[in-house]
Amino acid sequence: MLAIATLPFVKAQLLKTLLEKEDIECMLEDVNLLEGTSSMAVRVRIREDDLEKAYPIMEEFLGKPDKRVAAGREQERQILVPVDFSDFSLKAAKIAFEISSQLNSKMVLFHAYPNPIVYSVPFSDVYALDTGLMAHLENAEKNAQQNMEIFLKELVSHFSKERWNRMETEYIIKAGDAQDDILSYAHKNQVLVIVMGTQGKAKSDYDIIGSVTAEIIISAKVPVLVIPPEVPEHIATNFHKIMYATNFDEKDFLAIEKLMGIIEPYSVEIHCVHVGRSEEPIWNLARLQGMKNILQSKYQDKIFECHLIIGDDILNELDKFIKENQINVLSLTTRKRSMLARIFNPSIARKMLFHTQIPLLVFHA
Repeated sequence: MLAIATLPFVKAQLLKTLLEKEDIECMLEDVNLLEGTSSMAVRVRIREDDLEKAYPIMEEFLGKPDKRVAAGREQERQILVPVDFSDFSLKAAKIAFEISSQLNSKMVLFHAYPNPIVYSVPFSDVYALDTGLMAHLENAEKNAQQNMEIFLKELVSHFSKERWNRMETEYIIKAGDAQDDILSYAHKNQVLVIVMGTQGKAKSDYDIIGSVTAEIIISAKVPVLVIPPEVPEHIATNFHKIMYATNFDEKDFLAIEKLMGIIEPYSVEIHCVHVGRSEEPIWNLARLQGMKNILQSKYQDKIFECHLIIGDDILNELDKFIKENQINVLSLTTRKRSMLARIFNPSIARKMLFHTQIPLLVFHA
């Protein structure tokens, strides 16, 4: 039988029920993990000739909203951490664990390995292929499982088993497309924030996250926290100063409301900053003061400061402010843009992704 996913026990049971309703034979196989590394996980196995029917059901279950599963079931707040087993995603997972601990939320580690069958040929042609392709898919799942166990072992040793066991964690491994599956899972489930590592150039065969982070930022409907390589692992215990870069977008207050939900346990200063042109300072100062008054009255336990910076180079001005004021996190709002616009006029969020050396928290307008 062919393994199509490795899931937490409860999710695997639900998927098994859905598959059996469609007369697809399904078997759950225990995964032997190191004691204390995660909640119980199992492989979902099906017959190879049921793959055509089973795969769309699994995709719907883990991605697109499915009323058959969600009805009557209260969802949990989750922090989603896509992992590719690189050092960059390991650092992101360590930081996400600290944030999850502060927010008392579940941390979900998510890995999607390439599926050469589904993404290379139509389902109707699958069985004309050499059986070696099925073996390749099975080996890909086993390799992903082995790498996840190594990944978990390092995470647990970093925090200690006692502290790890106090947190609710789980992991998901599935065949698919990393970008699409991350977005689908985040949009279906009550994901508070996606935490991702990034880098400038791929340095290993496993590093798929670096190549999709910018696209996740553009397309995600939930906040995305991007962790550059230079960020220290203890940063999540030291969120004291957060900058929100505003261009007076109508969605600013909605984004800041989401920001407040993420940083609620922290004692922080929020600096709202606008980089503007010299000919319009009075109007911009008035808008910043109005923004500060509204936010301070709504969130009285937080400190808000608003700053107007005059300059033409937004990136350099923001970078200078970050260094001079020892900002811990840069947050901003981005909009989904057309492919043509993204090529010739990249958004400030995409530019900052490869420019900043502190965590970048992006909200989608």
